Amino acid sequence: MATTAKGSGRRKVTQADVAKHAGVSPAIVSAVLNNRQYGNIRISDRTRQRVLDAVRELDYSPNLAARNLAGGSNRLIGVFSWQRLFPLVQEDFFYEFLVGVEEASEQAGYNLLMLTAAKNAAGERSVFPGGANGLQLADGGILLGWGEKHDEIRRLDTERYPFVFIGERDIADVPMSFVAADYRGAVAGIVDRLAGLGHRRIGMVEDTGAEEPVPGRRAGFAEGAARNGIDPAVAALGDGPTGSERLEGPGAAVDWMTERGLTALVVEKSLDAVAIREAAAGRALAAPRDYSLVGLSGTPELPGVAEISELSIPRREMGRKSVDLLVQLLADPDAAPVRARLECGLREAETIGAAR
Repeated sequence: MATTAKGSGRRKVTQADVAKHAGVSPAIVSAVLNNRQYGNIRISDRTRQRVLDAVRELDYSPNLAARNLAGGSNRLIGVFSWQRLFPLVQEDFFYEFLVGVEEASEQAGYNLLMLTAAKNAAGERSVFPGGANGLQLADGGILLGWGEKHDEIRRLDTERYPFVFIGERDIADVPMSFVAADYRGAVAGIVDRLAGLGHRRIGMVEDTGAEEPVPGRRAGFAEGAARNGIDPAVAALGDGPTGSERLEGPGAAVDWMTERGLTALVVEKSLDAVAIREAAAGRALAAPRDYSLVGLSGTPELPGVAEISELSIPRREMGRKSVDLLVQLLADPDAAPVRARLECGLREAETIGAAR
């Protein structure tokens, strides 16, 4: 906790201290820290910077008064993402995560605080709008979604603010707590399932994106192929960088499959799997009659994906587990990072069957 000398004792730094240090009024400090204007008067960039410099120099950390009550807890959990994610319909990808977070928070006796308007001067979503930690309104935070800012995560860690990320993240020098899907084990299990159906020539169609599940999915494919004695074939769809053979569209993926004599495809991006299925149908090839097809995105809410076999992500369970882990951190602030990987499933639809 930030303190300042006063006589022979020490006390918590206040907004009045920051105001005096910056040469402004406490009201100006409050306006800057809350990222708003001071009445009808625009706060200049120079004044705003003086306040932020004073905050940093005095190591000031604003907190709700409730934090100083007995027990030191607001019974609030903050939820934040650097991207828009508030679900308007049940088919939204983040819906099940947030339902799980809500269920577990209610069970643990916490209210939820969704930070949706926290933006920095550039208009970007930020944990630190105006320089102060917006999540400090809550006892701890749940972070999720893509586009995270590593500098802000490092600052949360430096400030010893407890948080759990939904999704595996690896940031240098930051001991992250997270809950993730076990993509590696799931994809290896999918290869086992295909091998059990007699498939010996299995290919993987990679996506050239760099999302969090990518390393686990690819490691799982290699692991499953190795333990089943399968020589894997790998190619990639997309415009991003890749070290694999590049396929120019779903039609090229069908050509690649037939030329290699593959009897099954696992496709990282499930929408690509849908497109490959449509391209194959145009050539009188049908799954599972002529080949088997599995998508790996875990996005059955997207058009056409529900009709193909697909990896199933335990999204609601991950949301619940993130709260369980955060409550553990709140109970023991000095504990080591807590992590969990939850088992995925295989949702079998009409595109998986015995090898021809």
